[in-house]
Amino acid sequence: MINGIIYDIVAFLIVISIIVLIHEFGHFIVAKKMGVKVEKFSLGFGPKVFGKKMGETEYVVSALPLGGYVKLLGEDPSEELSPEDQKRSYGNLSPYKKFLIIFFGPFFNFILAAIIFTIIFMAGRPVLKPVIGGVMKGRPAIKAGLKKGDIITSINGIKIKSWAGLSKYIEKFGKHKITLGIKENSKYKKVQLKPELISGLNIYRQKIKRYIIGITPSNKAVFYKYGSLWNSFYSAVKEIWFIIYITVVSLFYLIAGKLPASDLGGPIMIAQLSGRAATLGVSDFFYFIAFISVNIGLINLFPIPALDGGHLLFSIIEMIKRGPLSVKFQETAAKVGFALLIILLLFVSYNDIIRTIKT
Repeated sequence: MINGIIYDIVAFLIVISIIVLIHEFGHFIVAKKMGVKVEKFSLGFGPKVFGKKMGETEYVVSALPLGGYVKLLGEDPSEELSPEDQKRSYGNLSPYKKFLIIFFGPFFNFILAAIIFTIIFMAGRPVLKPVIGGVMKGRPAIKAGLKKGDIITSINGIKIKSWAGLSKYIEKFGKHKITLGIKENSKYKKVQLKPELISGLNIYRQKIKRYIIGITPSNKAVFYKYGSLWNSFYSAVKEIWFIIYITVVSLFYLIAGKLPASDLGGPIMIAQLSGRAATLGVSDFFYFIAFISVNIGLINLFPIPALDGGHLLFSIIEMIKRGPLSVKFQETAAKVGFALLIILLLFVSYNDIIRTIKT
């Protein structure tokens, strides 16, 4: 058990380090391009574990590996600067330039995910073949004589190449009888049956109705789908959009009370999932990194003080009112936002502990 915990922690540190490094590099590189002095680039929070100053920037690894930050000259609105430093300060920038520096942190999270997904899709994705691995008792498939090992080649004349395609067309044509093309021991035949409408739960635990014929896939019947650079990049963008969609919908259901707050997970759950993903192989581990990177990029865009989204909102307000926000307002908002984040962190950590004890 101790070895498992250590494995999860190591995997977690790798995941978080990669994501935070890329995120903070997004802030860092744009700030440099804008001529802002970057005083510190920290991986983690809290006391410095080790570091080195190169040029005008100190690069450090800090004790608490749950994030990171870049410290920009003049980022603290109450900081007093000399006239010379003022020229290279963050506070001296236009709201538009401030917006770009903040925005490119989360944006680099999406870039990281796009690169990882593109490479994964080019290297080949495992796809389940439409081969029957099992037949459920009392369902339409077994009544129609389908059995384990049969290959479904078509639905209503449409060729089927994957299990996902099979599921899609069963749902599409499920209201009426369907004709399946079946390959059985090198022989071809056609079978007619009427899909059954059943109740179930979707990924958001919401009740839905769907059509089934009562079969399960064969996990051994797999082929690899390889994509060109362009097709893989396009698939990567679709994958990112899908992750954003399910994350936003899940949060909406949480706020609306349609999902229990106990479903929220924190660092412990991410560590456990990191360890599991690592055991599945390199492809799955990097897929998990990309998945978490998208989520961190998205959450950082939420307009909450202390998150990047809060600073983006401040920049937009400054653009609209054509003037800086008061120092007192920014400090108060940052304290409130930070307090909310601490409360949220404690809550999700409590959920993680209770979930771990139960399992």
